[in-house]
Amino acid sequence: MSEWSLRSRSFVMLAAVIACAAVVRAEDPVLVSITGPMAGRVGDRASFEVELVNRSGRPLQNLRVIDYFDKGFHHEASVSPIEQKGTIDLMPGTARRLTLDFLLDEPGRQCHRVEILDPSHVFVGGATHCVEVQPAATAAAPRYATPPAAVPAPVTAPAPVVAPAPVAAVPPIAAAPLATAPLAAATAPPPTPVPVPVPRATATTSVTLPAAPALELDLTGPAEVLSDGVVEFVATVKNKGLGASTPTSLEFSWDDHMTPLEASDGYNLLASKVSWNLPAIEPGGQLKRQINLRAKAPAGTYRDTPATRSCIRAVLGGLGGGTMVADEACVLISSSVPRPRIRTPSEAGLKMSLADLDDPVRPGDATTLVCTVSNTGTEPTGRLDLIVILPDQARLDSDRSASRVRIDDARVSFDPIQPIPPGGQRSFEITYRLPAGGTGRASAILSSTDLDGTVERNCQTSFLEP
Repeated sequence: MSEWSLRSRSFVMLAAVIACAAVVRAEDPVLVSITGPMAGRVGDRASFEVELVNRSGRPLQNLRVIDYFDKGFHHEASVSPIEQKGTIDLMPGTARRLTLDFLLDEPGRQCHRVEILDPSHVFVGGATHCVEVQPAATAAAPRYATPPAAVPAPVTAPAPVVAPAPVAAVPPIAAAPLATAPLAAATAPPPTPVPVPVPRATATTSVTLPAAPALELDLTGPAEVLSDGVVEFVATVKNKGLGASTPTSLEFSWDDHMTPLEASDGYNLLASKVSWNLPAIEPGGQLKRQINLRAKAPAGTYRDTPATRSCIRAVLGGLGGGTMVADEACVLISSSVPRPRIRTPSEAGLKMSLADLDDPVRPGDATTLVCTVSNTGTEPTGRLDLIVILPDQARLDSDRSASRVRIDDARVSFDPIQPIPPGGQRSFEITYRLPAGGTGRASAILSSTDLDGTVERNCQTSFLEP
């Protein structure tokens, strides 16, 4: 749904908008409010702003935004319902604002409802907004209305001269003969219109909203840095509203692999957080706070390994009603340490032996293999992996195997061996039997991600037939 637009930065409008009719439930994780016109005419284009606030206290991810609207609304993209392209992620206390445009097609009360669904298609918030749509404006009416046509007086032939009659004998005017009315209507001149003033429309009452602040938070910093480099993050708080803000607070927190060095004056440092108390901001004004941190790539990463992503968050609090505005910036930390040359097991001083305790083995008995790994070098080994491959038809005697293992057919894998210091050694045992007798050949393979190659040893054992 390309007509939806999502702003790149989160902010919360603090002004109470009387022209917004939003229906929400107190327990909904997402507070939804819709701002837009409450009246319009057919043919007008109406624009609505939808604001989503995460008040659940936990991160909300992959939220779907769906709008259901009456047939009196027309959207260029689709008929009802329409869904925003992509999903929305909201950190606790943050807000996002969306816009939607409609064309008003039919008169009457027309409504549209915005619903928010989580990835499991569960309703987490919604609101409804209605518009009273009037018919399209017509041509201007005449200033004076024309009264109904008057009935013309009848015309009769001249009466003969007679003697005056008593007053009582004279018929009233209404008694004149009506037989000649059609002729009179055809020949009489049209009546003069009588001007009738048209009543004026009743004046509407407007409501003036109080001037209110609207704070916006923007956090910026570098995209990449080398390990041990200094990164600078700057938070800018702007007042986009018409009124001055109240004093607020600004807090920075950051992930691992970054340590604080310095910050703008007036900060308070607590553990891995830095905060400031901000004064009131006048309309159109702004304040900036900065923190410098040292980036450190994790141990065991090298110049050719992928960079480590670490983030810092800024939260603007004290806005009233428990509302917060937050923003986040992340940096990729690259190691500057070259990868050491990979040595062979022999160069590292790594040795291994594999021997059986019983040979030959009497019918029905088992033998125990003992694998010993030694470090004769001058540096600790890295983590080692040991695998023992048993002969076909071998049966593992788990009760007599001292080490924890994972079995996959004849392949037995031991738990990873932790680094062995110089001069140290580790031993591992595993017991097995061959029910049918014969010669069993077992192999041990020792490897490490820090070494080029493996160490392999074999052990052959004779099992007597029953």
